[in-house]
Amino acid sequence: MRSDRKGLVRDSDAGDMLELLLVISVATILINRAFLALTGYPQIAFGSFHIAHMLWGGLLMLISLIMVFYYWNPSIRRLAALISGIGFGLFIDELGKFITQDNDYFFKPTIAIIYIIFIAMYLVFRRMLGLHPLTQHEIKVNQGIRNELESSSESRLLKGYDYLRSKYRAFLNRILTMRWVIPGMMIFFVFTSLAQFAAILGWINPGWIPMENVSGISLTGAGVSSILVFIGLLMLKSSRRKAVHWFKLAVLVNIFVTQVFLFYQSQLTALWGLIIDLLVYACIDYYLRNHPASIY
Repeated sequence: MRSDRKGLVRDSDAGDMLELLLVISVATILINRAFLALTGYPQIAFGSFHIAHMLWGGLLMLISLIMVFYYWNPSIRRLAALISGIGFGLFIDELGKFITQDNDYFFKPTIAIIYIIFIAMYLVFRRMLGLHPLTQHEIKVNQGIRNELESSSESRLLKGYDYLRSKYRAFLNRILTMRWVIPGMMIFFVFTSLAQFAAILGWINPGWIPMENVSGISLTGAGVSSILVFIGLLMLKSSRRKAVHWFKLAVLVNIFVTQVFLFYQSQLTALWGLIIDLLVYACIDYYLRNHPASIY
């Protein structure tokens, strides 16, 4: 389908929202499984009724759709992407129940199947976004919508959300403008990746990295993400923005590959690793969206 086909106008924020949906979905699965394991797998039940969290996921996805259908505001659409990511994560997390005859939530291949689904979604999204750049007409429409909505009703619709977001953005901006923060954050990321890599190979055995029976895929993911970060560090002298792009790719590899399969073997390790990855991802994502390429 041609990007300039009459009547079809793409959202310039589509890439950010689709990526947010994927990241939040993966995070939801890992956090949900860790929470269930720590609390002994509680059930929301009323007599003979059991409400599976897949249904809560469906409800959240419905809510996000209603938000998108009802409002044009960019902030509403981004919030809907976050809510739909949580919903899809809760939904797909129970895949094992629906591909096994005995409704086995703990069916081990489920994690691998979910991983394949997410990778396929990511590749499809990247293909969709990379086929054609936005046309001048689409850019004009996007700018017009944002200028109109951001200057009128958006703050009234989401005063609390906008206030928290503005405080969060101001804090990140202060932190990320410090010259040592991005390199320091990536060096820390390299250190944790290499420590994880060494622990998997048995070279070190620190108590703060609980590693047991980690799969070769997690090992590969940790190695690839470390290599990508090193490339980013080498790019810092020539282009800070290009370097940050390499860092972002490294974090995505860690989220979509290393942490998913690491969680299959060691929930505690995956949970702590995920928290670090999401914090780094949030900083990098904010940095790229608020520092245009023309500056560098």
